[in-house]
Amino acid sequence: MKSIYISGNAPLYGEATIQGSKNAALPIMAAALLIPGISVLKNCPHIADVEFMCRILETIGCIVVWDKNEVRIDASAVKTSRLPEEYVTTMRSSVMLMGPMLGRIGEVSLHYPGGCVIGDRPIDIHLKALERLGVCYSDSEQELEAQAVRLNGTDISLEFPSVGATENLIMAATAAEGITCIHGSALEPEIISLCAFLRAAGADIRGEETGCITVVGGRKLHPCCFTVPSDRIVAGTYMCACLAAGGEIFLRNVPRGQLTAMEDVAIRMGCNLRRGQDGMLIRRCGVLFSPGCVETRSYPGFPTDLQSPLLVALSLAEGKSALRETIFNGRFGVVDELNKMGTGILVKGDVACVPGGRRLSGCHVTASELRGGAALVVAGLCADGMTEVANRYFIDRGYEDICRDLSQLGADIDSW
Repeated sequence: MKSIYISGNAPLYGEATIQGSKNAALPIMAAALLIPGISVLKNCPHIADVEFMCRILETIGCIVVWDKNEVRIDASAVKTSRLPEEYVTTMRSSVMLMGPMLGRIGEVSLHYPGGCVIGDRPIDIHLKALERLGVCYSDSEQELEAQAVRLNGTDISLEFPSVGATENLIMAATAAEGITCIHGSALEPEIISLCAFLRAAGADIRGEETGCITVVGGRKLHPCCFTVPSDRIVAGTYMCACLAAGGEIFLRNVPRGQLTAMEDVAIRMGCNLRRGQDGMLIRRCGVLFSPGCVETRSYPGFPTDLQSPLLVALSLAEGKSALRETIFNGRFGVVDELNKMGTGILVKGDVACVPGGRRLSGCHVTASELRGGAALVVAGLCADGMTEVANRYFIDRGYEDICRDLSQLGADIDSW
């Protein structure tokens, strides 16, 4: 399995373009199942998880053509309700196929989804919410079967603003009879993108920016073309890289207004940000300061997907910091690997205590999940000597080519 090699301890200078969003592309690809025709997705990131979703769609009868960053999905025929175990157990986001499969053919069978090991990620919220639309279940230890003779719109209140459950409900409600109101829905930009795609195909959806989404179901959907927005988490990762390593970089296509919590932390730490017409200039040439305590929250709060890269910057800052994780209970799994490099982080329950003022040393570390793997690469940029990050596979699930992008930003980085 490939590793990434970084010769660090040098500031970053240069510019890179932010790829299409992983977290927007995957639910939109799933939603294409609701359209009996061809959906064209532009700016789709060339990453492993998109590849997995393509294979799932092909297995159940779709024709998928992937040309560079354009994916064409012909969902004219759906031939089976059984999702392939090989990809479902690898990728957690496969669970979002439940809603569109139930909406399209009234049934779905799948193994419990896998994905990154970042704590408990139960799908109970998905199941309870879909049950309100008329879905019935039977399951074993390994497999779940869901059926719906008919989906009926209703009022649903989510106990937690789960992004995946919100997406599943939107897609199922689009095919349901009557009106569905989803109270307490997630506000993430990826929800906005999914609704925009479905509206482009003829769906009647409103209120996605309010936390109460209304879907008028039963509308006939038609083929459409849609451009996937830029990836806010990739942009935030490279922002953390410049924050930690120092220097001045320009990131093209940074999504506007989606990184306010990250930008606020970066400014508190001594970073200068300037947004232009087509991107953002990030400069950190002076002392790096502690921002105090940072907490992950549902959007628009600080993203849980950026806490691992931020830990690296906190370890270098002057003064003590604390990072509280409120979304996933296993998100600090990367800390042991970061501590091999000298970060000195101590985890107490849901809080990572970061002493700050550390000097990192390159060594062999191993990625075990996507965002933690990216954090190890960021740490390598700041460390003395050579860092080897094993298991590049995990990073490739969400970053189109992290070595290419960081090379363009002046990093001495390669993979083999």
